[in-house]
Amino acid sequence: MIFKDENIFIDICIDGKCFSKLSLIQVEELLSEYKNIDLMSKEMSIIPNCYAYFNSDINNNKFTCKIYKTSFGLDRWIMLMKDDYEGYALYKNPNTHEYELAWYHSELEKPLDEIEEKKMISCYIPSTNN
Repeated sequence: MIFKDENIFIDICIDGKCFSKLSLIQVEELLSEYKNIDLMSKEMSIIPNCYAYFNSDINNNKFTCKIYKTSFGLDRWIMLMKDDYEGYALYKNPNTHEYELAWYHSELEKPLDEIEEKKMISCYIPSTNN
């Protein structure tokens, strides 16, 4: 499940300071300084004192903010993780050059089709009707 920048807004709290209704690019800009860490391929590191909520979520399901080093190249993604396995990856689509948010599960080796993916998602699914 992939969400485009214009449809998703995120609230971020970092070191006690909260930012409300950020677009995906604003989240990227806010947390980009944390991407400059040494990580091995497929390694994830927590951003200390940082968590996020989807602005559309009335229950404020909390996501921990992390940085993930991809398998290929030098890309590092901002991760919004429900737990150690599931959450969302924020990345810049190399084809469109736009920021997207995609559902992520650490135990998957390849993408699932939409039907199988929806069966597996157990975290909050952001509303695109903001």
